[in-house]
Amino acid sequence: MKIWDGFIRVYHWSQVVLLGSLWYTADEGLMEWHFTLAYLLMALLGTRIIWGVIGSDTAKFSHFVTSPKKAINYLSIEKKGTLSHSVGHNPAGGYMVLGLFFLLSLQLITGLFSNDDILSEGPLASLVSYDTSGFLTQIHHQSFDVLLGFIGLHIAAVFFYRLKGINLIKPMLTGNAELTGNSPKMKHSIFAWLIFTVIFLIIYFFWASEVISYLF
Repeated sequence: MKIWDGFIRVYHWSQVVLLGSLWYTADEGLMEWHFTLAYLLMALLGTRIIWGVIGSDTAKFSHFVTSPKKAINYLSIEKKGTLSHSVGHNPAGGYMVLGLFFLLSLQLITGLFSNDDILSEGPLASLVSYDTSGFLTQIHHQSFDVLLGFIGLHIAAVFFYRLKGINLIKPMLTGNAELTGNSPKMKHSIFAWLIFTVIFLIIYFFWASEVISYLF
């Protein structure tokens, strides 16, 4: 059964690569690359959020965002060792996705207003006071540590499921899982990539053209 469309899979692994690259470029002071990669992630995240409304069944928020009570009940079942492979994100995983989207959005938004007190500053830093920019820069740095912890929790959950005999990585690579029941409806990924292209062109026009032209 196909449970993940092509865009979701590319988004997932691109997010992994981009976050690692953003961490590296920030530590090494490669700020032109840092901003360029951040703009790519911004376009991807924006597309993913829109795809969460109009995309494939398993990509939609309505599919994996449940009531807190249902998520808690699911976790209590997990504690008893009764695990099954869900069609898409399970109730607890849905809240993990929301948390990840929130932290990524916080990173990207605060990054737009950030400055390093030397040469680099976000494209919107001039719109706020120096103190406000400094405060948002501090949030940008500290929230990344929270994001790393969140990612660590996600990785631990994946390994926990693997130990219980449920492989969550393979479906995110192939799109398919050995499940029974009705198959979720898939939307063609070309529509998601068209949305991504529009969003990235808007970002390029307003913010990214200068830094990208410097690199290339």
